[in-house]
Amino acid sequence: MSLSSKIITKALSILVLSVTALGVSGALTIKQAKAASLENANIKTIEVTGTGSIKAVPDIAVLNIGVMTKGVDTISVQDNNTKTMNKVLEAVKALGIDEKDIRTVQYNMYPDYDQSDTKGENGNKIIGYTLNNMVEIKVRDINKAGQVLSAAVNAGANINNGISFSLSNVDDYYNQALEKAMLNAKTKADTLAKSIGVNISVPSKVVENSYSYSPISNYNSMRNADMAAAEVAVSQGELEVTASVSVIYAY
Repeated sequence: MSLSSKIITKALSILVLSVTALGVSGALTIKQAKAASLENANIKTIEVTGTGSIKAVPDIAVLNIGVMTKGVDTISVQDNNTKTMNKVLEAVKALGIDEKDIRTVQYNMYPDYDQSDTKGENGNKIIGYTLNNMVEIKVRDINKAGQVLSAAVNAGANINNGISFSLSNVDDYYNQALEKAMLNAKTKADTLAKSIGVNISVPSKVVENSYSYSPISNYNSMRNADMAAAEVAVSQGELEVTASVSVIYAY
């Protein structure tokens, strides 16, 4: 046999051995996958959803107040509105409200049309302009909420979209709600496990589902004159912070 023939024969032998090895390796991988699949198929689980809630007294009040100004031209309307709003903000800041806790949420000017013409001939005639300038005021000393509202009205605010209440440390309450949700889930899982005669211990999976927190809104229907006469009484009530989790136990 020539040298070239020997080299070719040896190369073919190596190739056959390599293919055979790959085939054996592939067969082992398939067997391992099947074994793992069968093992997973034998794992039984209990899946439950737990909820927990915490009630808390709000410590922040949020006022939504504003100044509405009417006039025959845009310049005078803007000037008069700005002057009045500046007085409102000065009165509010005098009660200790920080600049960072005041923000404009609406500044909207629109034309007023003649509504007196029943025939509609002058229905598109502009007779003046209205400007609504709204601010949101965060009152961190909740006991001052009524005082701040009255001061704003006395200074010229003539729009009151009510008061809402919230929490400065909502994360702390939510974490407490999460703990209650986990306990609720464990109680459910223990009940189910006992009913089918099995034992469970540490969860194999925990998923945080949802977070619910809704500030309380109190829309005040008092007339501006009544709010300006004396400090408005404010009752903040309670907030509810809710958490939900999905938990899987294997047995």
